[in-house]
Amino acid sequence: MKRGLSLKWLVVIAFLVQGLILVVGYSFLTAHYLIQGMDNIVTSNMEQVAHHYLKQAANDSSKSPKQYYDYVVTSQWSALPKEVKSLFKQSEIIPNKLFKAHLPEESPPKVKFLFHAIIQNQKVYVAYSISRSTASALTLQNISSDFRTLIMISMLSALSLAVIILLLSWRLGRPITRLGEWARTLASDKLHQPTPNFNYPELNAFAELIRSNLKSVQETTEREQRFLRHTSHELRTPITTIRSNVELLKKLDAQQNQHHSQAAIDRIDRASLTMKHLTETLLWLHHDRAESLPMTECQLNVVIQHLVDDMRYLLASKHISLNVKTQPYTLYLPEAAARIVLGNLIRNAFQHTWEGSVSIIQQQNTVQIINQQLPSSEKEDLGFGLGLQLTERLCQRLDWYYRNEQQANGHFVTLVFPDPKQA
Repeated sequence: MKRGLSLKWLVVIAFLVQGLILVVGYSFLTAHYLIQGMDNIVTSNMEQVAHHYLKQAANDSSKSPKQYYDYVVTSQWSALPKEVKSLFKQSEIIPNKLFKAHLPEESPPKVKFLFHAIIQNQKVYVAYSISRSTASALTLQNISSDFRTLIMISMLSALSLAVIILLLSWRLGRPITRLGEWARTLASDKLHQPTPNFNYPELNAFAELIRSNLKSVQETTEREQRFLRHTSHELRTPITTIRSNVELLKKLDAQQNQHHSQAAIDRIDRASLTMKHLTETLLWLHHDRAESLPMTECQLNVVIQHLVDDMRYLLASKHISLNVKTQPYTLYLPEAAARIVLGNLIRNAFQHTWEGSVSIIQQQNTVQIINQQLPSSEKEDLGFGLGLQLTERLCQRLDWYYRNEQQANGHFVTLVFPDPKQA
């Protein structure tokens, strides 16, 4: 049996992946807003430094850059330190927006900030640099603590999500597993018992549906079996009666030399045998038995002639041209099944042709049956409807070649029996 990923683990993995994506995504988002908050603080400080610079510039006509702690302030781009001008391009600097550049190759690593403020129509450039050596211990401690807290919250969130999903799958998986085990062991003696409780209304409804459907199937099977038993039992009685009376008629005819009744007796004989073989074949086909049907030597041309003679009454009051061509040929096959298949095909050809022609051609082990309806005929039923399903099932079970081709005004049927002589 082909095994794949179970539905339970598929749901668990899907929820875990989705949960981890959300946790990681929100963790990065939180880290982003944490860094953005720090940048906003730096921007606010640099803006305050710019205001302080303009207040002093009002009393000082010097245009030289000023330095307040780690902040370098000037009103001219050219007055900025060379290191700042090498990291940023003047054409790309937008007023009132913070720009920063990371310098991981330096020791210790630094971050350079540049802020271009326009205050009361006056341009001010503020440059700022920070590293581990220049940042206060309290600031570094707070940043490190914030990131540790963020990582810890993310890990706890992912762990709690995994635990909740696993507990939920275990909680849901137990009744589903019980339902599967109960369904596998559901025998005929348990179908009339109430269904167990599987904790959830949906599972209980599904279990009841399984039980009711199996119960319905069992009842249908029992009805069919009773029908078959009754049918086979009821048919055996008239078959026995017909057979015994045929033997009696044969004895009386032999004593009185009444040969005119021989044809009728032969037809009764064939009909009784057909009933007997039909019952056995249908029971064999219905029960799908492993054993084979009894094999006998069968003169195929004689069987076809007998079937045509027995069904000529179907051609009464019809304008049909009948053409039967056979040649002597003997086969070793289950004659009862052959009579059923050929009888169905010939009967349908006769029944479904109202005005036209019927041709039955037998060459060795191949039989062709062709019915053609005249276009002027008022009847339009040209099919081989009756017995078609039985014919197809028998041919499939016995490995006989059977083909039914629909033509413009009729059907063309080909039936080929297996012949060891041609193998």
